[in-house]
Amino acid sequence: MSVLEIQHLTKRFAGLVAVNDLSFAVKERSIHSLIGPNGSGKTTTINMIDGVFLPTEGKVIFNGVDITGKPTYEISRLGLGRTFQNIKLFNTLTVKENLMVGGQMFYAKSNILRFLFDIPGARREEKALSEAADQVLEFMKMQDVADKTVGGLPYGMLKMVELARTMMTKPRLILLDEPAAGLNPSERKQLIDILFHIFESGVDLFLIEHNMDVVMNISHNITVINFGSKIAEGVPKEIQNNPEVIKAYLGDRYQKQA
Repeated sequence: MSVLEIQHLTKRFAGLVAVNDLSFAVKERSIHSLIGPNGSGKTTTINMIDGVFLPTEGKVIFNGVDITGKPTYEISRLGLGRTFQNIKLFNTLTVKENLMVGGQMFYAKSNILRFLFDIPGARREEKALSEAADQVLEFMKMQDVADKTVGGLPYGMLKMVELARTMMTKPRLILLDEPAAGLNPSERKQLIDILFHIFESGVDLFLIEHNMDVVMNISHNITVINFGSKIAEGVPKEIQNNPEVIKAYLGDRYQKQA
């Protein structure tokens, strides 16, 4: 069974075809990567999946539900989380406060009027939100930075904070846009470890990534696109030995390693 199905997805920007008739499926209980050269349409694909862009053609099916064209907040409530290539955090808030913002729609459902006039109810919701953030911080082994202001943290930890905030949305599947970008080897190892930890907890993963050490070590299946079209799909060893992928993206050294 598939947790995510991309059916003939196409995106045109005026005369430019950024994604062209793209189809693939992310199997349940899998880590699936989408790779390709810069400008091949990877981020555009993720933006169509999570509602940032409306597809020109095609469908996105998540957990059996057609989510094509739905707003991002509705898609998130269905269990589809996302991290961004350019980190989007609240730099003046603490790590825990950033996580609490991420869980707002699930744990604090009051509108502003109820919050103002139902103080006991608001406090109960705030307590539930705080406890949920503590649980995620413990799960991510980030208790030691919980009360630190995000703006003062190193880049690698910011990536972890954004991932932890996504976990506050109770995701069934997480879309990760270049999670290893800008990380040093030690940070990349930490990332791989936490991604496996998240996967083992029952969350499927779909990532765009240029770091092939991460992709080849973590992925169960890989889809390769070039100029917006799929050119290959398979397990890592198959992708490493695919002549078209080697020519378009990987280079000869990956074939020698396989």
